[in-house]
Amino acid sequence: MQFEFGLSTKILCGEGKHLQLGQLIKELTASSKTVIVTDQGVIEAGVVDLVEKVLKESDIDYSVFSDLESDPSVRSIDAAARVIRDFDAGCVIGIGGGSAMDVAKMASLVAVGEASASHYELMANPFPKKTITSIMIPTTSGSGAEVTSTVVFTNSEKRKVWGWDEQMAPDVAILDPLFTKGLPPHLTAATALDAFVHAIEACTGTRSNPIIEAFGLKSIELICGNLERVLHDPKDLEGRTALAVGAALAGAAIEHGGTGIAHCIGHAISTVGRVPHARAVAIAMNATYRWKVEGNVDMFAKVANAMGVHTEGLSKSEIAYAGADRFMELVNTSGVDTSLLEDGLCIDDVGRLVETMKAEENQPMRENNCRFISEEDLRSFARKLLSN
Repeated sequence: MQFEFGLSTKILCGEGKHLQLGQLIKELTASSKTVIVTDQGVIEAGVVDLVEKVLKESDIDYSVFSDLESDPSVRSIDAAARVIRDFDAGCVIGIGGGSAMDVAKMASLVAVGEASASHYELMANPFPKKTITSIMIPTTSGSGAEVTSTVVFTNSEKRKVWGWDEQMAPDVAILDPLFTKGLPPHLTAATALDAFVHAIEACTGTRSNPIIEAFGLKSIELICGNLERVLHDPKDLEGRTALAVGAALAGAAIEHGGTGIAHCIGHAISTVGRVPHARAVAIAMNATYRWKVEGNVDMFAKVANAMGVHTEGLSKSEIAYAGADRFMELVNTSGVDTSLLEDGLCIDDVGRLVETMKAEENQPMRENNCRFISEEDLRSFARKLLSN
């Protein structure tokens, strides 16, 4: 057995941990200037005020960038980088879901050079050396972007691509339930399912190892054990904290274990139909779960056990497939719309969807999947997804 595993991000977890921001910034950078990267929805929710208050009390000068789309784009990353560069910031704080954090992470590197974000897509060119501290505060429990060194964004051709660099991993992640307690139930559900899919695909993929397995299975246990609880009582800070830890663990798992077919399809759905990432991967996982089980029955049985499914009297294979039923139950309970008709997609889009699944940017996900994927498999999945 041979593998490497490392987590570059320091994690602060608990209610009120954001109050340490001023001290952290002063410890990590000599600069007194910080840029907050967030979106208008997060600003309107009032959580950015919590950070601004700490920065003011700590005599840290700051600027706010909030010109973001629902999915990160080259335009947003370049615009954020210009603000960071012009403000001469020594620190960037990403506050929000995966989109805001991804823009913050990548812009903090792009700002060091002069090239556009597009210059670095799919690792075409190396990023400049990191000189700007990055701190992430998630307002959803889903993407795991607060601990990963990868960013997914839409390029100028409207394709979902990615950028990667070890130094893109944030220096600090603050998991404070005060920042997630106002998240509406439908977004709480969709983003938690995104983290759930991360954990499952990392555990069951070809790159898994005992540490990825430990992180992933604990993530599944926390998410499955607390999602319905939080949907019932959105102000449950203990449950919110558990979901946040689950999402961060899942992020750490995909940092090393990668993802599989659900993300390949999810990214393709987002490219072709502009469907938000979290919902897209939940839909894709729901459609492929039972097919995936055959590729790694042992691990899918462990996944089902982590979900807490009833296993008495069942064979290992039956336990693994019971996990698929439990996932579908969570999708239904969460109210995620699995039909793509209202997104403007129909059976006529099968060819476009398959070609996008086969694109270069989705190749790593196809190759990491626990079961070999043929072109006919892709076509079958596309037909299934677009027939609902």
